[in-house]
Amino acid sequence: MSASRHSRRIRTGEPASLSALLQDIETAARSEDAVSIETIQHLAGHRFSGPMLLVPGLIAASPLSGIPLVPSFVGLVVFLVCVQLIAGRHHLWLPQILCASTMRSSRVVRTITYLKRPARYLDAVTAPRMTFLTRGIPLRLAATICLLVAITMPPLELLPFTSTLAGMIIAAFGLALTTRDGLAMLVALVVFGAIVAASVSWFAS
Repeated sequence: MSASRHSRRIRTGEPASLSALLQDIETAARSEDAVSIETIQHLAGHRFSGPMLLVPGLIAASPLSGIPLVPSFVGLVVFLVCVQLIAGRHHLWLPQILCASTMRSSRVVRTITYLKRPARYLDAVTAPRMTFLTRGIPLRLAATICLLVAITMPPLELLPFTSTLAGMIIAAFGLALTTRDGLAMLVALVVFGAIVAASVSWFAS
């Protein structure tokens, strides 16, 4: 992709794939000392639903989840995003204190390097299809599930890295919404249902 095309995509904030989104964030990280939530929100553009679930989910699913308060911060961001999705908002609002929160660019770049290989695989198996499952009621259902998962993240922080599974669930729904892949949405719903069933069975035994 040419530099001019790449810069246009950054300005419009319409990442077409997970790799494209990660590349945009890495580019921003390499040009600044820190990356803020406001920067990620800008990259997500007006179609905020997918990226603003995907990026926090990936952070929680990565080694960054071992940093104190990161899972709680991710949970708060996801909670606020999901409340607005459920309410049908088309433009995201976050408190200025959250927008101004930053993470050191060196950590961001290391995390993106860690995620690049799985991102290429996920890009190969996702595509815009059955897009009706990524909007309307299915979108609100995904947001409700992510909201419930986000609520569990602060207490999970008491056990290091146990928030990884929560992050993976959020990232799975975020990926489906970012790529407008209804099949990925179905897979995320089935996996979430299996996790819930297994948890209920384990507690009942």
